[in-house]
Amino acid sequence: MRMFLMAGVACLATLVSNGACVAAERPSTKAPRAVMNVVNFVRALDPRQPRAWYAEALREEVALNRKYKLKNTILFQYDALIDPELRAEAAKSDPALTEFGLWFEMSRPLNEAAGLPWRPKHAPSWDWDWFINPGFLMAYTHAERKALIDAAFARFKADFGYYPKSVGSWLLDAWSMDYMVKTYGVDGFCICREQDNTDAYGLRGGYSNGAYYPSRRNMLSAAVDMSNAVQAPVFKMLTPDPIYNYANPKKRFPDYPFKSGCPTLEPVWAGGNVKSIVDWYFRVYTSAPGLLNLSYMQTGQENSFGWAKIKQGLPYQCERIAAARDAGTLAVETMGETARRFKADHPQNCPQTQVALEDWSGADRNSIWYNSCFYRANLFRDGNWLYFRDIHKMSDAFEEPFLDKVCTGWQANYFTPPVVDEFLFRTNGVSGVMSFDGDFKRLDPAVGAGDTLAVVATRADGSTAKVVFDERGIRVEGATLTADYAPAFRQTTNLHGDQLSFAFQGFRYEMGCRADVAPTPSGFTFRPRAGNIYFDLSLPDSHR
Repeated sequence: MRMFLMAGVACLATLVSNGACVAAERPSTKAPRAVMNVVNFVRALDPRQPRAWYAEALREEVALNRKYKLKNTILFQYDALIDPELRAEAAKSDPALTEFGLWFEMSRPLNEAAGLPWRPKHAPSWDWDWFINPGFLMAYTHAERKALIDAAFARFKADFGYYPKSVGSWLLDAWSMDYMVKTYGVDGFCICREQDNTDAYGLRGGYSNGAYYPSRRNMLSAAVDMSNAVQAPVFKMLTPDPIYNYANPKKRFPDYPFKSGCPTLEPVWAGGNVKSIVDWYFRVYTSAPGLLNLSYMQTGQENSFGWAKIKQGLPYQCERIAAARDAGTLAVETMGETARRFKADHPQNCPQTQVALEDWSGADRNSIWYNSCFYRANLFRDGNWLYFRDIHKMSDAFEEPFLDKVCTGWQANYFTPPVVDEFLFRTNGVSGVMSFDGDFKRLDPAVGAGDTLAVVATRADGSTAKVVFDERGIRVEGATLTADYAPAFRQTTNLHGDQLSFAFQGFRYEMGCRADVAPTPSGFTFRPRAGNIYFDLSLPDSHR
């Protein structure tokens, strides 16, 4: 849905025939829907791990799903699809509960089936390689991507009698997604949650979690105009931690307890295999106040990690999933079912939130994410300090790096246009954020009319500030804000009347700013005008 701002009050937008919106005053009636997808993805050729691990891990994952009667999705990498032992283990799944699909990373067998050379970077004998080139689609031309996709889909249909409806990969490109939807009718995709080069790829921006229709020019960015959208939703994988899945928590927070691993529900890492933290994830994603539309959870594991690691977390998670399902607090679906339900319920990108008002680490941090087709924002409280840790715009004009080009290097980094980003713009101490004045002790979020989220922030002295997120922007009452930027970003940021202009990677974009604004050497100070500050993130963007 789209919204117009009327007298500073967010209003519900109702679709009309020309794709524009009409303001209306009525509360949201849809209850937020908490959904879990169990997605196990299967490789046969990871040279880093013993071959004996592959079948055992899949066998145990299938057994867990049968034990708890969990709907689940198994995604085959091409080399696993043609592996008789792994196919036999997958065939033990309950056909009434299990969906099969494709995990799309390249390997020697797929390249050969597509008539393309295989050039591993780590060692000539490797039949699979985790570098972008040669392991991911953006390392190939459009014609080569088409050949690889066609070969994988043809083999899948030859084996199953139908084309897969669910496709996943740690990283996919918008061109390939669009081709798979238009040619083969794929219903939904899953990709890695936001990360900063934990592997050969970095993702910074876009929806922090949940589901969105991506722009055909940038798979990380939610489509602003649905005429520019890939017509299938993308899900972020493995349930990111709303507090700590941001940049590198080990470096940012000295008290962060884990030295390695991902801050997600992924079963092999601390967080996904600590029962008290797993319980915290379920509270955050199923019962936190302020959830909007879809609260999406995903778990599962690639078999190449081996059962010895996977069993530390996945069995308890499956037990917990089944209990939440039976209690009626969580729907358990195949990924394809969730994608089709999302398309039926939400013909356009819809706001979604993630709300963590308790900190599993005991460090007294709160994090509230609001995502819409125009922007995403993160309101963050760290002890007494309240600030916007992150604001990114969505843009149909901002291209992903290898939309048409070929990635010849080992890594690929994807972005959306940043307005505030503590990771990108942190140069010292508190740089890179937009801070509120005063010392704060609590946040109280509540869903309002038209998919708005209102957060009352209470200071230690009892005074309050209010932050209202609507689909197009952010209103702040009762506070002065101060933004600090990295020097290079500050030098290209300009104030023109009620508008701030930014530049990132040669791309210019704007944010409306109704406030009394004073430039500072490192950024800007924003004071309320007529009682509030309003940031309009829906302004059309400039082009390169």
